[in-house]
Order: sequence, then structure tokens, then C-alpha cells
Amino acid sequence: MSWKFWQKNQASGETEGMPKPKDLPDAVGRHLVVNLKLDPDYVWTLKAALRSQPENRDIRDFRIFSPGQANAAGVSVRNYLTLDDHPALILYEGWVNKKTNQLKLVTKTTEKAA
Repeated sequence: MSWKFWQKNQASGETEGMPKPKDLPDAVGRHLVVNLKLDPDYVWTLKAALRSQPENRDIRDFRIFSPGQANAAGVSVRNYLTLDDHPALILYEGWVNKKTNQLKLVTKTTEKAA
């Protein structure tokens, strides 16, 4: 048996410090409702997977997804990196500055191969 719980394995070190998906940041939710004219009831059911940028701690990268679609696809979204393997689940992505509430939002488009 390997009881060396104080030693971290390679897989857990990659996702260390990554928060679990949370409700949308207020600035992002307001942008989706006000600027993109999306239904507020729909917008506030979405979740955001966040990660900090190493060069600026005030800026957070985010990926927005629908928990219902993730469950239907059989995907358990644990953090930001989980969505790397399932890009079809990402509805929007971008970054938000916590202090200034500035944000950059990119609408994901699904491209079909010809």
C-alpha cells in the first residue's frame, strides 16, 4: 500500500489551486443579459469555470457552460481544465478583471468540417 499522502502525484499537481465551477461573476452575467439580450432566467442557471492568470492576480479567465448539457453528455466539470477535453460544452469564454469589472467575452462558434 502506498500511504504517502503527503507526497503529491503529478495529476493532482496540475489542477492544484483550480476552483470548482461557480455561479457566473456578476459582471459577466450582467453583460450577457444587458448587452447580448439573453434571457436572465437562462443566464443565471449557467456556471463558470475560473482560473487565475499568473501574471495578474486580478484577472480571471473563465469558461461558461450549462450544467444541464454537461450532465446530459456525462461530463463532470471539476475545473477550468476539464473543459479542454470537451470544447463543445463551452458556450462563452474570456476574462474578467475583479477590481475594474472589465471583461472580454468570446462567443464560441461550432464549426462543422466540410
